[in-house]
Amino acid sequence: MSQTDLTNGRVSTALARLTAPMMMGVSSSILVQVLEMGFIGQLSTAHVAAITFTFPLTMVLTSIALGISIGTSSVIARSVGQQSRSKSYTDDVQRLGTHSLVLVTVAMSLLAALCWFSLDVLFIALGASPEMLPLIHSYLDIYLPGSIFFTASMILGSIMRANGSATTPGVVMTVGSLIHLLLDPIFIFGWFGMPAMELTGAATAMTVTRFGTLIVIMIFVWKRQMILRGDHFRAFFESTRRILHVGLPAIATNLIGPITAAYITRLMASYGETAVAGFGVAGRIESVAAMLMFALSGSIGPFVGQNLGAKRIDRVRQGVSASYKFSLLWGFLVAMPLFVFGEAISSLIDSSTEVIRIAALYLALVPWSYGFWGMLMMATASFNAVGKPLPSTALSFARMVVVYIPLASVLDHYYGYTGIFIATLISNALFGIAAYYWFRSQLTRMSGAYA
Repeated sequence: MSQTDLTNGRVSTALARLTAPMMMGVSSSILVQVLEMGFIGQLSTAHVAAITFTFPLTMVLTSIALGISIGTSSVIARSVGQQSRSKSYTDDVQRLGTHSLVLVTVAMSLLAALCWFSLDVLFIALGASPEMLPLIHSYLDIYLPGSIFFTASMILGSIMRANGSATTPGVVMTVGSLIHLLLDPIFIFGWFGMPAMELTGAATAMTVTRFGTLIVIMIFVWKRQMILRGDHFRAFFESTRRILHVGLPAIATNLIGPITAAYITRLMASYGETAVAGFGVAGRIESVAAMLMFALSGSIGPFVGQNLGAKRIDRVRQGVSASYKFSLLWGFLVAMPLFVFGEAISSLIDSSTEVIRIAALYLALVPWSYGFWGMLMMATASFNAVGKPLPSTALSFARMVVVYIPLASVLDHYYGYTGIFIATLISNALFGIAAYYWFRSQLTRMSGAYA
């Protein structure tokens, strides 16, 4: 069985080895999403509206799969750290990988079918007009079955990273994103003799590339013996219990974000379409600015899990501390240029003066909290990695529901959308600090337990 030991050697080297491929995969995926929206924007406003209506549903499906992925990574990494190449632990790692793949495939198949049968009712309830439904169907009728391929490949990537192998899933994800980008205009606009499929084409490009990605990464996982080759369902429910012990709270944590985003978007909508557009432009720029922190938060989990399994609390502390320092440094490094050049950067996405002004205001304020936001990401990922997911859920719930939404509502009343942006900055900073101290106390307790 092919594994990479993260419990020895330089901590910074191990984290860099995990993060670099993850960064490559995450950045390529975000780039494709931004460019695909640009292609769809060339079709019509109705097409953009239709694809926008699908976002809440696709975010919910992704959040559920991501929760299972986090649970998978946590239990496998700890099991890898515990083993001394013994057969019992090797079997445990393979069994957990196999059962997590079965779990996500069954769960996403059922959810995709349920969503498909209730599409019309769901989107009418969300405010879509009956005339919009054919466009929504043209995308989701292909996307929903394709989401099974996407989520299965996500789980396989988590299995490999938990085993310490980050390069292969990162490279496969990057190549898949590039192929997706090449196929998008061909299928959407009907290039090279293909019929113009519009939104169906966008969904088809995604499904084709995700299926290809799934096959390729499955070959690597199979060859490296990271899943069982027989006796696939023995102790399935025990494995599921262990995965969902972390996975269910992680799902709840991930679902809080889309719900909060919907509420904040509703607040912004009271200032008109340009305010919503400015908020959206700033959000796209923010996702690019935070890419490296996203990648590091995906890497710190396997590192912490393996070292906890090996009872190397000293390395857990060093790794988490390094991730905090990097987050604070990176947050400052991106905040400064966004403060100075936010208006110019925003103008590359939208030409409206009002949209640019609102986006630039967001980018002048909120990025100063990115370092603390990164600390929150690292602590949340670390709590999940040590098998203590409830603090992550509590931090997310308190940040979004207890502090951010009420504070944004109050400051919006007195200061308009500037108040909403200030509320974002404050909640990021407060809970980055809170997460730091909470996980530090967790490490102190673990040090005593392993002494």
